[in-house]
Amino acid sequence: MNPKKPSPTPKDSTRTKIVMAALRVFATRGFEAASLKEITTASETNVAAIHYHFGSKEALIREVLQTVADPVNQLRREMLAQQPDGPGRTLEHVVEALLAPPIRLSADATGDGRLLTRLILQARALPSEFTNSALFQQYDSTALLFVQALMDAEPGLTRQQAFWRYAFAIGAMHYIVSDADAAYHRLNRLSGGLCDTDDPEAIVRELVAFVVAGMRARPPSST
Repeated sequence: MNPKKPSPTPKDSTRTKIVMAALRVFATRGFEAASLKEITTASETNVAAIHYHFGSKEALIREVLQTVADPVNQLRREMLAQQPDGPGRTLEHVVEALLAPPIRLSADATGDGRLLTRLILQARALPSEFTNSALFQQYDSTALLFVQALMDAEPGLTRQQAFWRYAFAIGAMHYIVSDADAAYHRLNRLSGGLCDTDDPEAIVRELVAFVVAGMRARPPSST
């Protein structure tokens, strides 16, 4: 029997409160605009606690990104590993392993997965050397793993094509997750409710089919 997970200590609880408050403040205000005072107000702590647990705002940003990115990337790797390397691994499986975890987590009760998409969009809209570095640290190794998996599952893909199409797939995923935000819901509105963007399984089904078709598309003519 697995040992019972220990209850968080007061120190752990304070750290967690700060991280979760910072996640929401950064996702709403952006990394640069968000102030430590806003975070301490949201977490009911003080600036001294932030400096004690993290040392700096930049270290807090890294912690926030890791907190929300780790579950997504772990689920991606676990789903990919469900079909080992070899002829049994299909392109559909690879694409679903890449796209389904962030979509499903975005629909969880806390909404933290959806906030991750907001954070990434904030960082890309107003890039800085630090936020770029923090994002690359969280995602580059997983990206390379999936680019190789795409080429293995679809041997006709060149390495260049795999990178292009990986990037397009990620872009489509971020768009639909942000579109599903209750404050936006554009696709749901335009389609008159035909496209239920509150249904993560419907999103996964349609997006995987779309991306797989794109992965298998003939390369554009160079002439």
